[in-house]
Amino acid sequence: MPSVGIVGLDGQEMTQAFLRMSQGAEACCREKISLFHITDRHPRQKIHVLVAAEASPVLSEIIPSMDDDDFLIVNADDKTIFSMLEKIPARSRLITYGFNNRACITASSVTRDGVQVCIQRGFYGLDGLEREPREFSAPAGGENSMSVLGAAAAWVVLNTN
Repeated sequence: MPSVGIVGLDGQEMTQAFLRMSQGAEACCREKISLFHITDRHPRQKIHVLVAAEASPVLSEIIPSMDDDDFLIVNADDKTIFSMLEKIPARSRLITYGFNNRACITASSVTRDGVQVCIQRGFYGLDGLEREPREFSAPAGGENSMSVLGAAAAWVVLNTN
C-alpha cells in the first residue's frame, strides 16, 4: 500500500482535496493508500510520495530517509524549499507543481469550482507507467487553488487515469 505524506500549513486542505479526487475512482481509494498530514515531526513511517507545500523543518528530516524511486512533489513557487533538496537520494523522483511556468504540473485556469490542471512534461508514475502531458479538471470544495494543485500532483503520480 503506497503512503502519501503531506507537509505544510495547507496540508489539511490538500488532504481534503486529494480525498475528493479519489472518490469514485477505482485506481485510488482510502483502502489502497495511506494518506497523512505531517505536522511537526517525522512519522517514522515509510513514505512513497511526499508532497511539500512549503519549506518546513520536518521536511529536512524526511528527505534523507527517502528511498530510490520515491517521489518528492514540491511547490515550485516556494523558492525556500529548493535549498532543502540537496539531500534527496539520487534516484528519487522530483515533481514540481505551482503557477510557475517551469513547474511540471501547473494550473491553466482557476475558478471557484476547481483548477484546470496541466501536466507540462511527461514522467513515470509510482506504478512505472508514463504520464503524458495533458489537462484535466480537479474539483475544489473550498480549498485554495495551490492546495488543489498539490493534491492533483500527488493524484497524477499515483494514478494513470
